[in-house]
Amino acid sequence: MIVSVNDEIKKLLAKNSEFSELFLNNCINSKFLAIEKLNSEIIAACFVGGILNSNGIEINEEFRGKGLGKKLVNEIMNECESRKISMLTGVFKPTNLISIKTHIKIGYRPVFTIFYNHDEGREIIVINPLNSKGKLFFNLVKVFDTQIGNAIFSLLWILMRPFLKNLIAFSGNKIPRIDFLNSLRNFEKVKKTLKDIQLN
Repeated sequence: MIVSVNDEIKKLLAKNSEFSELFLNNCINSKFLAIEKLNSEIIAACFVGGILNSNGIEINEEFRGKGLGKKLVNEIMNECESRKISMLTGVFKPTNLISIKTHIKIGYRPVFTIFYNHDEGREIIVINPLNSKGKLFFNLVKVFDTQIGNAIFSLLWILMRPFLKNLIAFSGNKIPRIDFLNSLRNFEKVKKTLKDIQLN
């Protein structure tokens, strides 16, 4: 079911010990959620938040592989359509193959990779363009899949850290820091990242 983020939902989310701190931060700062409850406890959630309509999902381990992810994503897509949202954005670790493949099936397209730092490593930025405005945005951000574009993105990410909550529903103090020089040295086109994980 689709819900707004109110105090009751925040309390229910906080009770779920399986949700990561970062995911909970996104949920609390989001525009809306699709949730699945069992005995008045939230066992799965999918959020959409921020100006860039950041999107993510977490499901309690015991309930994975039972179609909940597909159900929640369908609810999110229907809500996006009714709200005339033009795109969804997300990030994935290259090691999370199942999630990447699932999201590509529903329309997400890999745009570029970013290397945060030695601890966090590389992430793939993806966009699901839902209409012509979303497609235009997707084409514009392809510039970040170049070495110069990636450097510009890294600088913007560093400078805009205090405003990330508004952009991606993720508090800036919770997000991994980019090591600018390492990011430059470790630049890799998204096609290469996908090839390395046998996705392309």
